[in-house]
Amino acid sequence: MSAAQSTPPAADLGHARTVAWTSTTYFAEGLPWSVLHQIASEFLTAAGLPPSQVGYTSALHLTSTLKFLWSPVVDLYGSFRQWIFATQAVLGALIGMLAVLAEDLSRSAGQDTSMIWLTLIAIGVASATHDIACDGYYMDALPRAAQARYAGMRVAAFRVAMLVGNSGLVYLGGRHSWLLGFGVAAALMLALAVGHRLLLPRGANERARASAVQARSGAERMAHIREAYLSFLRQDRALLVVLFLLTYKLGDALMFNMSKVLLRDLGVSTAERGVINGFGTAASIIGAMIGGAWIARTSLARAIVPITILMTATQPLYLLLAAPALPMSMGQLADAPAFFLGGLAPSLTTVGLIMVIEQLCGGMAVAAQMVFLMRRCHPDHKAAHFAFGTAIYALSQMATGAYSGWVYQAQGPLVYFALACVACIPCLLLVGLIADSEPAERTSAP
Repeated sequence: MSAAQSTPPAADLGHARTVAWTSTTYFAEGLPWSVLHQIASEFLTAAGLPPSQVGYTSALHLTSTLKFLWSPVVDLYGSFRQWIFATQAVLGALIGMLAVLAEDLSRSAGQDTSMIWLTLIAIGVASATHDIACDGYYMDALPRAAQARYAGMRVAAFRVAMLVGNSGLVYLGGRHSWLLGFGVAAALMLALAVGHRLLLPRGANERARASAVQARSGAERMAHIREAYLSFLRQDRALLVVLFLLTYKLGDALMFNMSKVLLRDLGVSTAERGVINGFGTAASIIGAMIGGAWIARTSLARAIVPITILMTATQPLYLLLAAPALPMSMGQLADAPAFFLGGLAPSLTTVGLIMVIEQLCGGMAVAAQMVFLMRRCHPDHKAAHFAFGTAIYALSQMATGAYSGWVYQAQGPLVYFALACVACIPCLLLVGLIADSEPAERTSAP
């Protein structure tokens, strides 16, 4: 075999390296999210804390909502690459501290959780800062066409981290010890920090950005921070963009908030939900890959409308699951025989199929949403503008999460999921306008 035949083409090597750093950085973004919003709630539940305290974990979304406040600082000081491995090291240390605190709480009779909550808040701030740097690095290191091509990869890696946390690490914590469960997460973050410090490639514009920042005076840096906020609001159709971000995944978020409760009401056990969740997560990963490839092959303007229609078309499927919940609850109140109640419930195959279809289309929509956000980012304020967009989306998620349980309990599952379907209408009305407003490629100011 000749040297030419045995040596992989440079394009293949470049693709492999891009896949490697894209997947590992976004795995590192997803794992702290899982610690905050999945593993922590499982631990607090297992520790016997009241539901009110377990529910406080939803408030940790506030760190993601507020990250726009300090995102211009990440954009301005240091490089995105430096911020990435520094925040990963800090996250590893904080999660390691959480592992020790969790083990102490699980072994003690008291329930003083103040240090655990302070540590979770610190993890939330560090995680949000890492997200800012990771998103900025992605846009800095890849040209516009490649950003769309690898969008599915980044979403898939994030979902894999969620699967590792919510399945593997929760299993370790519940089966063995929470010191081991959280400790493995800490070790993974520290290993990623070391690996990225040694191997993460420098962004194409990293040196140029660093030189430009060092040349600025203090007043110019403050003006840059101020411009980061104002330029996002001055972009074309800024109000339309904000409304679209607020409503794009609104119906999907309402579905997600109460889907586990619905399945529980239908008699689906925790173990069965775990299996269904695994298939759903796998479907969302496949959907994200399909969505990213679709956008890269055509364009965002051509792909986002059909992807949005697919996402919203799957939402009414939940009404098929919600419909039997009312007669089942009435039968339970009347002490109906178990075989009668079981006959009303949809089969596990039906439940799993609906969840897989919804997650597949939802994964495509997440990829489209990420590419849309990247298209709205000015080159001089990449990280800040992406943080603004994700903060708007997180605000919508947090608001729906705060009241979804009350609406579900007061109105019942059928009305709740009907309202969730109605919540999909605004994004359907806006997506056609958004598709026509994709900005042209912009170059950074000299």
